[in-house]
Amino acid sequence: MKFNFRLKSATAYLFVYFFILATLGTLLLRFPIFYNSGKVVPFIDSLFTTVSAICVTGLSTVDMSVYTDAGFFVIMLLIEAGGLGLVSFFTIYLMFASKKISLLNRNIIKDYFTEDSQIEVRQIIKLIVCLTFGFQLIGGTVLAIFLKAHGEENFIFYGLFLAVSAFCNAGFAPYSDSLAQFAHSPEIYLVIAFLIIAGGLGFTVMTNIFFVLRKPNPTKKIKKSVLTLHSKIVIFMTFSLIFSGTLIFFFAERKGAFSEMEFFESLGNAFFQSVTLRTAGFETVSQSAFSPVSVFVSNLFMLIGGSPGSMAGGIKTTTIFLILCIAYKSTHDKDLPSVFHRDISEDSIGKAVSVFVKALCFLGILYIFLLWSESKSISMGIFTETDLLFEVCSALGTVGLSRGLTPNLSIVGKILVIVLMFAGRTGITFIALNKVSRGPDINALTDYPKETVILG
Repeated sequence: MKFNFRLKSATAYLFVYFFILATLGTLLLRFPIFYNSGKVVPFIDSLFTTVSAICVTGLSTVDMSVYTDAGFFVIMLLIEAGGLGLVSFFTIYLMFASKKISLLNRNIIKDYFTEDSQIEVRQIIKLIVCLTFGFQLIGGTVLAIFLKAHGEENFIFYGLFLAVSAFCNAGFAPYSDSLAQFAHSPEIYLVIAFLIIAGGLGFTVMTNIFFVLRKPNPTKKIKKSVLTLHSKIVIFMTFSLIFSGTLIFFFAERKGAFSEMEFFESLGNAFFQSVTLRTAGFETVSQSAFSPVSVFVSNLFMLIGGSPGSMAGGIKTTTIFLILCIAYKSTHDKDLPSVFHRDISEDSIGKAVSVFVKALCFLGILYIFLLWSESKSISMGIFTETDLLFEVCSALGTVGLSRGLTPNLSIVGKILVIVLMFAGRTGITFIALNKVSRGPDINALTDYPKETVILG
């Protein structure tokens, strides 16, 4: 039987786009001007930081204090290029397109940006760019004001850096302790939390909300937009996870990681922990201070990640929602689960199951490899298997939080984590888009006798 494998053009170019970014970023970070000591870090660390930036993860094998402001500027550009990678790619792709957008590429754009395949694609991209820079500029301005009040001399650049990093869900901060020094400054971490949430909602939801809120033009016969099923699911899942996470972390750490904080400080930091786990990666409290209950919940939140078409990584909120719908399908549903007075399409369910299972398989395989590569450090007590699992979930979810083991990884371990970060940003996307096409499948032409399988 002959199979003709063909990589979809736009998807292949997208992969190349990220590969070129990784190469250019690594080469840039080989210059001494970007380091305070004038000494360049090892090549593997430059590559690790670059991939972490373009995959908007936030993990780093070196202390952030080694970089100069010029180094932070390069990292910020890499974060922006990676976070807006899909938008940047499609903008370039469309600018040089000499013909109409093909049905294939229109469907790929539709998967990321809008559920309405008839809408003008260039209009959507312009709107996304304006929303992105608008959030970042406003957030950067507000953060700069608060940072100045805290005595930060470089408040303008650091405010902008944090805004870009937060909205892109990157988690990079220009401080060695991430945001620990602001654990008692809610005005700072709440602004960052707002940017994280906005960046993690997804461009589809953002554009849908924009069209819902805009005033109708009486001169044009345009029907008023309504929230789509996708937007409703994303908003429901986002705030359900944030709310439940806040309660869990607050009660689990009231006498633990938050024991030295007052009631509202504990609640605020619990809220921030719940938000930042959604692929952002900032921390106001060290992850090593959290209890086993919080660590377990953190792993789940990091794997879930943000929403489709957003700056975030992970398995995605909508995927988890559909998996739960399948698992707890009502007896009143005939074949497909129904939510918000809508039946979920069979194609969406199949895609959700595919992404979920393949992501967990990939996670398990890479975790086994990391247990092997880091066996010496584990046996020496430098870190534990639990710490390593936390690192794996953080990398695949492009979160960037760590329990302090990232700098202690072996070279092989660093390479494996790089693969995890890259997969978290692009690999799960490839799974979702079914990038490989084949020739006619004999199963599509033949109906076999049906038989049940015993479960449970």
